[in-house]
Formats: sequence, structure tokens, C-alpha cells
Amino acid sequence: MSARRLHILQIFNRYLNYGGEEGSVYRIGDALQEIHDVEYFISSTSDLTSGGLWTSLKIPWKAAYNTEILTRLTRYQDAGRFDAWQIHNIFPVMSPVVYHKALEWGIPIIHYLHNYRFACVNGFFLNHGQPCQRCISGNFWPAFETACWRDSRLQSGWMGLITAHIRRLPLFQKVFQWIAISEAQKQLHVAMGIPPEKIKVIYHFLEPKEPPLPPPPSSSPPTALFIGRLSQEKGVSQLLDAWKLMGSGDRKLLIVGDGPERTHLEQKAARLKGVQFLGFVEGAQQSQIWRQAHFSVVPSIWAEPFGMTLLEAWSHGRPVVAHHIGALPELIRNGENGLLAQPSNAPDLAEKMEKLFSQPKLTQEMGMNGRRYLEARFSRKEWLAETSEIYGKLV
Repeated sequence: MSARRLHILQIFNRYLNYGGEEGSVYRIGDALQEIHDVEYFISSTSDLTSGGLWTSLKIPWKAAYNTEILTRLTRYQDAGRFDAWQIHNIFPVMSPVVYHKALEWGIPIIHYLHNYRFACVNGFFLNHGQPCQRCISGNFWPAFETACWRDSRLQSGWMGLITAHIRRLPLFQKVFQWIAISEAQKQLHVAMGIPPEKIKVIYHFLEPKEPPLPPPPSSSPPTALFIGRLSQEKGVSQLLDAWKLMGSGDRKLLIVGDGPERTHLEQKAARLKGVQFLGFVEGAQQSQIWRQAHFSVVPSIWAEPFGMTLLEAWSHGRPVVAHHIGALPELIRNGENGLLAQPSNAPDLAEKMEKLFSQPKLTQEMGMNGRRYLEARFSRKEWLAETSEIYGKLV
């Protein structure tokens, strides 16, 4: 641990819908508080979308250079005299003014990477549901051509211009430390142009507060569980395709979460047996749902940078069925604490779920393997040790 407690400003723009990234930001800030003094600088995308017509008309200009954020940030820095800024996300409300001022004032930046915003205007390397890395070099013309953000050429082109401007800053070289949350994510950012020696991989952590749950009663229906945002990149539509192939019988598929795809997904699932949409459920109330589940499904179709759902499943003693994409095969020990299925292959995903449904003893064993793996590899203690090395260089 460092000899001096640093004063750190943690910077994050909240999205319209709560997701795993936001949860990670607060978990990281709270853990970092153990070794340094942390304050939050938060804005929200809803600030630009809930103020009527006049506010909406100002969105493009605020996304390019937000003077209100500049005023707030200046006041925070003058009052707090922060030793470093830990940045998570500035899109779209905070604008590049955050990077301009950090570089101008010489404030060390520790930058967490949660998605792929520096090479993709929607951050997912997805183009209308298909994998796409056409803008990875920094030319965002394809984003405009294909309207891959919010189905709007205007918004995609404007965000492309803003991101291209950020790419022209000396940010990739000047950030004190980039933190990737998986090796797979790191390699994609190296392909964008960030020097590999500037990126340190630190996995997320999760400390279980309770012992693993017992297996569901043998009298309960076999149950699979999806927890996450109901947005395209999470692959719930592909999960429903696989469920349709299974002839579910008395089996249940519980879908927990909310998001822009919910109405479409509910319509798609209307004729499928056993599918229940439970909406957003607070973390404290999720335990009862996990008690019903035999395993968790992570059917992501984007290059998932990490996947906190894996850790949550293992903490409850449940294995995972996931797509072989992004960081998921890096984290899951196939056949030991989960099963991997090929993306865009509904029969393969159905086969993997069928295997866990039909072999309850194997499912229980894999779930306990997951719990042991979580405790050995994704602990708060290990995260603090790796993070303290970074901040120790600033003392």
C-alpha cells in the first residue's frame, strides 16, 4: 500500500438505463476508498433528454463541448486539488472537455475501459446486430453511412466527429494508466492504437456476502436465468431462438431486467412456453430468484469485455452457459464451471442448456467449482493489491 493517501476524483457519465458498468463504477470507488480518498463527479444522459425541446436542441453542442461541465469540473478541481482523475465514461454529456482540461492542467488520468467507445460510436462493435469493427482505425465514416447509433445518420455522424476529435488528442499516449477488464478487451484497444505497455488488465471483483445457495428442490421446475439489460448486445433474442428449439415442457426461463428491447422480446416470447419477464429487480431481492435457478445464461452477441453476471452466478453456486465471445471464454473454464456455445448458433446454445437441465449432479458440481474459482481469482484483496500498484507510482 502507498505511504500517502491520494485525493482521487472518479468521473462517470450515467447512461439512460442502469447497467453493469454503473454498478462496477460504484463498487470500484467504494473499494478504492480503502486505500485513497475518493470523490465522485457524476452526470447523467437523462440531463440531456428530459428538459424539453430547447434542451434537446442543445444536445449535439453539449456533446461536443459542455461548458456547464467545464464550470463544475473547474470548481471541483479548485476545491479538491485532486491528485488524479479516474475516468470511466464521458459520453455523451460530459463531452471531450474533460480530456482537454486534464491534459491542460497536467492531472494524471487513470482511465477504466468498459466498452469500445474510442473505436465505435455505439461502444459495442455491433452494427444493427452484426459484429463490426470498421471504425477501429479512427475513421468513422462507416458509422455515418450505416446509421449504427440510434438508427440515425445524423447522430452517428456527429458522434463519429466527436470521437475522431478525441482520437486526435495525445490521449492514448498521455493517459497515465489505462485499465482493461480483460485480456480480450486489451487486445482490441491495442488494435486501436493504445500502446500495450500503457494498458494493465485488472479483472473485476466480487466478494460473496452469503454462502452458496443450495440446489433448487427436485420438485421445482428446471429453471434457467438471464439477468441483464434488455438491449440488443445482450443477445436475449438469440436466447429465445434457442429456447424455442428446446420444446421446454415444464421448464422455465426467467428474464430479469429492463431496457429498450423489452417490448420486442416480450412479443417474440409470447408463444413460447415457460418464459417469464420479471422486469428490473433490486439486487437485495434477487436472492429468491437465484434460488429457483439451476444455471445462468449469458448469450451476449458483442465482444463482452468482462461479464459481472458470471461472478454473480458463481457466488450463488450456479454454473453459466455463455457464448464463446469477447472475454467470456477467457473467464469461463469450459466444462468445469460453465459451458460455452458458439455465437449465432441457436442449436448449440440449446444443446448446452439441455446438458445442464438433464444432468443435475453435473450442474451442481459445476456451480460449486464456480464458487471456488470466484473466491480464488476474483477477490477484493487481489483487486486492491493490483490497483494500489498503479496509484503507488503517483506518490
